[in-house]
This record gives sequence, C-alpha cells and structure tokens, in this order.
Amino acid sequence: MEKWIVIGSIWAMSVACLVLFVRGASPAHSRALAMARSRAERRRKAALEKQPQSSAEPKGT
Repeated sequence: MEKWIVIGSIWAMSVACLVLFVRGASPAHSRALAMARSRAERRRKAALEKQPQSSAEPKGT
C-alpha cells in the first residue's frame, strides 16, 4: 500500500509541475507575438510618415 502512495505522489507531483510549466510558458509565447505585432505596427507607421505627401492633397488642412 505504501508503494502505491509513493508512486501516486510522484505521479501527481509530475503532473502538477507539467501543468505549471505549460501555463508559465504560454504567456511568454503570446507576449512575444504581441511584441512582434507592435514592432511591425511601429515600422509601418514610421514608413507612412516618411513617405512624401502627394501634391493632390491640400496642405494646411
């Protein structure tokens, strides 16, 4: 009986560690994706600001 308690305890601890590891690793991935999106957005905005304005658009309005 003690053998099964030890085996069950080790198994439960392994499952708990796996769950915590997976939950802890997931936000880092989504955070990296969010940073990449914001970086791309900033680059796109900077590229739009650098483009010369067309002469068809009125200046000053």
